[in-house]
Amino acid sequence: MTSLFFWQQWNRSQRFLYLTSLGLLKLGLITLLFFHFRGLENTVQWQVLSELDEVPVQLDSLQLATGGLQSTVDSSQSIVNSSQSSIGRVQPDSNGQSTIDNRKSKIENQSTIPLLGKAYLLKEQFVPVQIDVPSWLAWGYLGFVLAGLVLLLSAVSALPRWWYLGAMGAFIGFLAGSHLEILELFGSDKAFGFGITILVLGGVSYYLHAFREDVSMEKRLFIFAGLVGILAISLPFFTKIPLVALTVTSYSLLPVIVLAVVFVGWLSVEIIAGFVYVVTNPRTGFGKNSLVNFLFLAGLYLFSILLLYMKITRQTENNFWFVSPFVLYAVSAVLGVWCFAKRTESYLPFREIGAWLYVGFGLITTAAMAFVLFTQNNSLIEVFEDAVVYSQLAIGTIFTGYIALNFWPIFKQGKAVYKIIYKPMRILQSQAWLIGGMGVVALLALNRFFTIDQARAGHYNALGDLHAATKEYIVAEQYYQIALDLDYQNHKSGFALASLALTQGDRMAAGAYFQQALHKDPSPQAYAGLSQALLNENLFFDAIFNLRKGIQAFPNNGELQNNLGYLYTWTTIADSAYYYFEAARQSIQNPEVPETNLLAFWGKALTFSDAKNPTSSLGLTKADFKETYLLKTQSTTLSHEANRLAVAQLIGEKTDANQVNPGLSKDSALSVNNFAYLYNYGQYTRDSSMAPLFHKLVNTGTNGNFYHELQLAEAYSEYGRDKIAALDILASQTVADTSQKVALARQTLQYWLLKENSTKSAIGPLKIETDFVNALGQHPLDISLLQQTVNFFNRQKKPKVAYQSLLNALRFRRDSPELQKLYILQCLHLRLTEFAEDGLRDLFSITADADYQAFLKTYQAQRALIEKERKNFR
Repeated sequence: MTSLFFWQQWNRSQRFLYLTSLGLLKLGLITLLFFHFRGLENTVQWQVLSELDEVPVQLDSLQLATGGLQSTVDSSQSIVNSSQSSIGRVQPDSNGQSTIDNRKSKIENQSTIPLLGKAYLLKEQFVPVQIDVPSWLAWGYLGFVLAGLVLLLSAVSALPRWWYLGAMGAFIGFLAGSHLEILELFGSDKAFGFGITILVLGGVSYYLHAFREDVSMEKRLFIFAGLVGILAISLPFFTKIPLVALTVTSYSLLPVIVLAVVFVGWLSVEIIAGFVYVVTNPRTGFGKNSLVNFLFLAGLYLFSILLLYMKITRQTENNFWFVSPFVLYAVSAVLGVWCFAKRTESYLPFREIGAWLYVGFGLITTAAMAFVLFTQNNSLIEVFEDAVVYSQLAIGTIFTGYIALNFWPIFKQGKAVYKIIYKPMRILQSQAWLIGGMGVVALLALNRFFTIDQARAGHYNALGDLHAATKEYIVAEQYYQIALDLDYQNHKSGFALASLALTQGDRMAAGAYFQQALHKDPSPQAYAGLSQALLNENLFFDAIFNLRKGIQAFPNNGELQNNLGYLYTWTTIADSAYYYFEAARQSIQNPEVPETNLLAFWGKALTFSDAKNPTSSLGLTKADFKETYLLKTQSTTLSHEANRLAVAQLIGEKTDANQVNPGLSKDSALSVNNFAYLYNYGQYTRDSSMAPLFHKLVNTGTNGNFYHELQLAEAYSEYGRDKIAALDILASQTVADTSQKVALARQTLQYWLLKENSTKSAIGPLKIETDFVNALGQHPLDISLLQQTVNFFNRQKKPKVAYQSLLNALRFRRDSPELQKLYILQCLHLRLTEFAEDGLRDLFSITADADYQAFLKTYQAQRALIEKERKNFR
């Protein structure tokens, strides 16, 4: 265990710093593998594009006796006309009379009148959207790189003279290639950043190396950490460029990649060395057969690397024993923590220098890999893949031969070869590395050194990401185009150019770039983007064809299956839509979108037959839908709940209405999602508490597209607590707009008035003012209630309250003689004689002569009393 946890023998400060460094390296490796696992989803997000549709639903029904049905309808129609005329003169639309006649003819032979409405459905498809490189990624990457530089500079300052000079020369080259002049410090394009960094870090490094060899490694680490921290914090204050971290990251990426590739090559023998440990360690070894077992393991591993080489060079599509090169790097980096000391013990003290060099290189390399994996910079990803595979194939093969030729006698003796693996007896390490390096160059030459072009293309991709983040789209497009010229089939450039084309409204170019992104590294996102571009160009069947190709390439991708199902809803083979929605529901991590589409599918399938609605021809029934249990599946997404409530209203089933936060913007502007949810929820629940919200949404001025629908929704909500307010909303809407846009409001107003005119109210005992107010809210047109209300409020010395209730009712029941009589008498009670005279003339036109003459006697008696009071007052 001492060799496994070798740092336990170090002093406390060294142990703490080393374990902290290893902890950072571990965090970096975990992050790298996480980014690698997520793939393109790191930078391309699936966003949901929603489309609004509607279905007719029955909200209520009114039972009427067949004999009196026609007269009741005529009466209700006159009520609507009178209510409108009381607000303003209405000009009927060209189809208005025929619509009324048709409605009358339809209901003459029936005893049930339905209240028809509509519910809104949402159909959704996935759209890939490329996001800008987040600032946290750039700062996190720089943090790891700077931590690695601190470790490297601290270790380099303790190297022997010639090693130090060579390392500092490399450091100067690294800074020169980082283009720190891009920071434009102090408003100048001079290389002040380079000069300041060299002066501070190089000067301190040389001082510690030449004059203070006695300074311990812990102090060196603190010194360089402080200096690097001061530079990293202070330099951004002297520049005006946006996104400092991302700018430095993008322009310095190429020298970091060079450093990382060298380290990857250094790790190329770690797994082979691990096999030596396994077969020759006394606790895990195989005794005198260890050589055969080593050659078998190493040969099998190298054969798998050969297959991997053929895979990444596109010589085969076989995925046999395919292990990602990044996983191989992570394993090699972990093994190297214990192997580095043995490899360098002859010329480099591990505890004082080697340990810090290794972790420093590891942090920089891991950060670079994680960064290119997150940004899905395919060109640089392939550079790292080539570095891992080429070095492990070439150097690993030579290293296997180096071990067999040097130590085969010791293998046969069954001894622990791993202890002396770097102490050769025949072939030197330098010779093995030289031959292995030549093998790497040969592999690069076989591919015409294309890896170098890919490295340059990856650098330009990073610069394109930078300028896309700063909204300099033209500059970004130029960088991406250069990268595409260098690496013609790289997915990153093609997808980024397609996204930029969409941003600028060039759909045709976007389709071409999506197509190009599919050449070498196809992705579900590119297939979805190409399909959307084709759909926008009205190439419907091409869009379907490409989605089918995408599903062939990615058979379990729920987003593509959902989108294909969405397109099939527009065809005559609507059953295919159901199939793909159901498949997407099973495949996708978040099934709410395909479930939303399934609910929309059923909503359209269960409506009346329509030539434009292919799903209605499938012959599906409510019983079929109940077997799906979709109505019982609640969700927290607006679109899913909007569709669930719409289908519940369509089939007349009861379900729990899940209350979801509508997520309104500050200006209360509605999207189709929160509009559909709020409308369906309010209509289904008749929740009167939503009336103020609908009123606010109507009057914001930002919801013109939903203006009439929101007024109707407000009326539905108000109807449960104040029917006069609800009737006023509909009446004002039908007066302001006589077109077919308000046909539903006109129909609803007529139905409510018909219902109030034909049903008897069940009113309990009324004792206090609140009882009367609540009763009037529910039964504002009830003559008996109005009579009681007048008597009560007159006794309470509040005749104006009674007058207002009569006036409210009269706006919607001008044809009621009894209501007109109450109004006239209340006008007299308030001494509003002129209004009473007007009411008397209206009464004459709506009642029989005998009834009028009888009431006239009462009127004249009341009027005589008023005149007598006036004379006495004078």
